[in-house]
Amino acid sequence: MKFEVLASVAAAMTFALAMVGPALAADDVFRTTVGDLKVSMLSEAQREGGIDILIGASDQDVKKFIPSGKYLNAVAAYLVQSPEGAILIDTGYGTNLESNMRAVGVSPGDVRHLLITHSHGDHIGGLLNDGRPAFPNADVYVAKLEYEWSSAMRESLDKYGQSVKIIAPGELTDGGAEILPGIRAIAAYGHTPGHTVYLLESKGERLLIWGDLTHAMAIQMPRPGVTVRYDFDTEQAAASRKSVLEYLSRNGIPAAGMHVPYPGIGKIAPDLENPGGYSFEPLTK
Repeated sequence: MKFEVLASVAAAMTFALAMVGPALAADDVFRTTVGDLKVSMLSEAQREGGIDILIGASDQDVKKFIPSGKYLNAVAAYLVQSPEGAILIDTGYGTNLESNMRAVGVSPGDVRHLLITHSHGDHIGGLLNDGRPAFPNADVYVAKLEYEWSSAMRESLDKYGQSVKIIAPGELTDGGAEILPGIRAIAAYGHTPGHTVYLLESKGERLLIWGDLTHAMAIQMPRPGVTVRYDFDTEQAAASRKSVLEYLSRNGIPAAGMHVPYPGIGKIAPDLENPGGYSFEPLTK
């Protein structure tokens, strides 16, 4: 299945250049559960990133947290298999998305809902297949601010017609806005004007899919004020990251990110050695 990559999105091109070095060995899929939901991290790339993209990182912190000058990075999408059908969160560039999905028994036609965190090419590059919807049976959900901001995304979403659902994400303090049973959209603006994260809940268990809340985990977890050069609004991006990390830590909610190295999903806790920072413990199953 050939996917169409939206190379016109400048920020995504920047990210591609930032992923330096050879691909790193890792399984393509990591699976876990959230209550009745089966959640799969679908890996597209496991690579290294460079410190040249960082903004606000002191030389001392770079030496402490990234002494080699390189850190682990990734590109991924997430698949949620629910009793009501398959839900895909972002598409990555789309290069191996179908094969990863089929590895867990899901085909593109099985996807009933497609949730978009934001409009960069490494998140929506797999929307189209030879100019047609790659997920022909899916409703596509995207924040109003993001839809209005990105002409490149609108061009792709136009092919989905009335299947596109424009949403208004809720505030973190209010628990977000429910868009599907057990799935809430939460505003985490800054990386892009309408960057949205999604909170899953089933049988008392929760997981936050945080999109591009982080890009350089090695330094942005202990120093959440550090931003990257392709954040649309660096001040707002840092504020969103800090508030989300504090919320997850306080409530004991695991998280998953599109640029978090394999397995992509883990538990958040205060970093006692770095006040104001957080630690990330990857899940093992």
